[in-house]
This record gives sequence, C-alpha cells and structure tokens, in this order.
Amino acid sequence: MTARNLLIAGFAVIFAVMFLVDLSGRRPDSTVAPLGNALIAAMRTGTGRLIVLGTWLWMGWHFLAR
Repeated sequence: MTARNLLIAGFAVIFAVMFLVDLSGRRPDSTVAPLGNALIAAMRTGTGRLIVLGTWLWMGWHFLAR
C-alpha cells in the first residue's frame, strides 16, 4: 500500500465517522449536534469563520488541485 492510498483511506475513515456522528445527532433523543448546527455555531464568530474558510481552502487544495 502506497502512502497516497493510506492517506485516501484515512480521509475516507474520517468522513465516514463524520457521517455517522451526524446521523446519530439527527436522532430525536440525541445530545450530539448535527454537523449543520455545529457549522452555524462556528460561523457566528470571526475566528470560527476563518477556521471554516481555512478548512474549505485546505480541502479544495488537496482534493481538487490534482
């Protein structure tokens, strides 16, 4: 397994965990916030907006630049 394949597998695992946490947050009796609500909370502050923007830029650079 090459390093590239290992990184792709690692990102796939991270996204799968994010998806499962989001699904568990959408249950009526859950105490976990869904991803959309977490992003809304992060976008309320300037620092949160910079972090979200930086994350989008980083993801775009690494996944769309090739």
